Amino acid sequence: MLPHTLLLLTGVILTNSQTLNSLDEMYKVVELKSVLSDQLDEYIHTVALNGKTKERLQKYISKLHNESISLAKEKLEEEMSHPVRVYRFFSELMTDLADIDKLIGEGTDEINDIMEQFPKDDELDLAADAIIRLQELYGDIADFTLPRENNSKDVLTANELFDIGSRCMDNNNTCGALHYMLRAKELFEAANDVDSLMMTLEHLVDLMEQEGNFGYALNYTLLQIEYYESVGEQETVEVLKDSAEEYRYTLGGKLQAKKKATLSEPYNCEPSPYFNFNYQQLCKGETVITEHTDKKPLHCHLYTNNNHPLLRLSPAKIEEINTAFGLSFAHDVLTEREIELLKQAASSKFAASKIVEGREDIDGSVIQQQSRSSNTGWVFDEENKVIQEMSKRVATILNLDIESAEPFQVLSYGIGGFYLQHYDWDEDEDSFPGFGGNRIATWIFYLNDVKEGGATVFPHIGAAVWPEKGGAAFWRNLHYNGTPNDLNLHAACPVLKGYKWASNKWFHQHGNEFKWPCKLDSKLEFYMTESFNSVE
Repeated sequence: MLPHTLLLLTGVILTNSQTLNSLDEMYKVVELKSVLSDQLDEYIHTVALNGKTKERLQKYISKLHNESISLAKEKLEEEMSHPVRVYRFFSELMTDLADIDKLIGEGTDEINDIMEQFPKDDELDLAADAIIRLQELYGDIADFTLPRENNSKDVLTANELFDIGSRCMDNNNTCGALHYMLRAKELFEAANDVDSLMMTLEHLVDLMEQEGNFGYALNYTLLQIEYYESVGEQETVEVLKDSAEEYRYTLGGKLQAKKKATLSEPYNCEPSPYFNFNYQQLCKGETVITEHTDKKPLHCHLYTNNNHPLLRLSPAKIEEINTAFGLSFAHDVLTEREIELLKQAASSKFAASKIVEGREDIDGSVIQQQSRSSNTGWVFDEENKVIQEMSKRVATILNLDIESAEPFQVLSYGIGGFYLQHYDWDEDEDSFPGFGGNRIATWIFYLNDVKEGGATVFPHIGAAVWPEKGGAAFWRNLHYNGTPNDLNLHAACPVLKGYKWASNKWFHQHGNEFKWPCKLDSKLEFYMTESFNSVE
């Protein structure tokens, strides 16, 4: 039997992060399946079990072993690049582990240690939330309730639709619940699964009533009455008949109710104001024009910061996206080696990204920032000379001092990973102890190409930056007089397919007083007319 330090010896230790937001953490789960398979195989040969229990455990041993082979590391990223597959991965995992736990009873110390290392139910919650979020934001292209010409495999089953619809109900997301429950109803009807259909209709009646769709509520109640009469449950029938009469009364009497119950009209549904309209359109790749959208043609140039030694032989390739706002993009500023170094340095430190409080938007409304899904790991300059050189290069391109800069914040976003609209500055400068003043500038490295989704968008200026491996977006957070710029509201769009890696670096005011002095022109207190670097 393997020693009690089994997990340490195998090196399969999950970090305190969200598993679905890290490919490395997902692979650790696959490795754990292999370890569990071996331990269960040893268990059934050393413990007296009845025939049925042993047979069921043998099936799980085979399944776990086969999955650990089929999901080899080189195949895992492609296999886990679709939202439905990620959801099923965790759904099946939770179901299998619960059944194995019942079969083995007390088990062994080794098996219990392994079981404890697997992700918990909240990972399944995150996977389901990702599907809901993607459908709400991206619409038809992220609707996984219907088969597509090029993909009939990654379609939600009736039971999966019911599960996700139930989660929407738990979160008071009525429109989402209706979307998934109605499709579940169709599939349960097609499969003649009457018990599941009745349970779905019960939920649909409540949902339709909540949204004022009494014709639909009446129709589904009549379907329930028809079924329960056929099985002789008269007590239930009487209760449902009372409900039907109430719906008829609400609809204006029997004649009017009969017309309304034919479902000839679309049902009403008030969508959740979860996403800012500009944010949603920009994430979908659509054009958004605001009063602050840059009307000038985009400009690209090579920048050396007055022939600075770090840029003289390899000038920064700068693309100006919005000159008044100071939003630009630097192409090819990281090498493959530097990218891998950043990712490796952060992965062992990953934890679920922290959530900050809401702030007031430009129109006075409060921006709720409690919605975020990613992993965060901080990488410090002192850890590696290469990291130090990367920080110096960024500071040189921005022409800012490195002394009050924060370490690299490396982020990993999985399927549905996102960060709703927010500011990087804070009205209370004490929010950044030890860094000296407010965040004067933001720099974001993109560490991979994202298959679909994952843009960084700026709703107030109608701009979107799409991840480009080795490139970086950067902008100013403050006006010349040091006051926050409300226009730089930004957000990370949900990842629709694949994974997204990025790394933030923030620069603060202290040490940059002479790098970025106040201007004599009072208008520049409110508007910036220069980007970080001028054309050379």
